[in-house]
Amino acid sequence: MRKITFQALLFISLFLFALRVAQPASAHGAEPRLEIGAERINPGSVLEVRGVEFEYEEEVTLSLIGSDFEVALGAAIADVEGIFLFTIALPTELTEGTYLIRATTDDHMLDSPAFEVWGVATQAQEDNAVRDQSDLQLGAVPTFAPAVSSTPLPVAAPVEAAPPEASTMPLVWVAVGIGVLLLLGLMLFRTKR
Repeated sequence: MRKITFQALLFISLFLFALRVAQPASAHGAEPRLEIGAERINPGSVLEVRGVEFEYEEEVTLSLIGSDFEVALGAAIADVEGIFLFTIALPTELTEGTYLIRATTDDHMLDSPAFEVWGVATQAQEDNAVRDQSDLQLGAVPTFAPAVSSTPLPVAAPVEAAPPEASTMPLVWVAVGIGVLLLLGLMLFRTKR
């Protein structure tokens, strides 16, 4: 009986040690990154910025970076999956050139892929008149990515984060307890035979 008790305690100790040493799996194993909605855009147009692989409910401060200036754009909060979506109305007075969006958190400072600002500023156009075939409005054919919106928006608010889900840690400990009890019962059953 003494040998069985010693073996049971040894197995339990090793099992608990293995649980304590094992690192929990994380859904956010990759480095955070920024994705932008266009590679080429007009001043005054809308640009969507998407953050991926950030920490849960992490606040991310965004800035527009040019060759000789930096403009604060606001902050976004990552959701439960580490994702945020932020819509930016670019200033109409931006000059042609290459720009990027910089994200700053407590742990990281990273830049988006560069995008090019070119052409004339996009203006708000309100044209609700009914037209027939002879009254066509022809304009310049766009040469930029089709995902670019030409409707300017003021400044968009960050996406709200979803409420946190309940922790599954107590369920893990209940399962560990049941496993230990089953192991002890099996060992005692084997020794009585």
